[in-house]
Amino acid sequence: MTASTHETSPMTSASDATVTAMPRRAARITDLDLVRADRQAAAQQRRAAARTRDLTTLLRDRPDLAGVHAPADFAVDALRWCV
Repeated sequence: MTASTHETSPMTSASDATVTAMPRRAARITDLDLVRADRQAAAQQRRAAARTRDLTTLLRDRPDLAGVHAPADFAVDALRWCV
């Protein structure tokens, strides 16, 4: 059997061939976006350092808390070996 002239393949339909282009403005990365990304990365590093510092201080000041939360103990031990 052969296909009729009215049947089309899904690969060649008009709706599949339509490509929506992104606006040029949305595809461009500006200097402001780079500055924001840098500031966010720096803020994230500061927060991580502050959490680690505070956790270390807490466990140093309160030795009775050691062994209560394994991830906290792991972080403190990792800091001891890094310094």
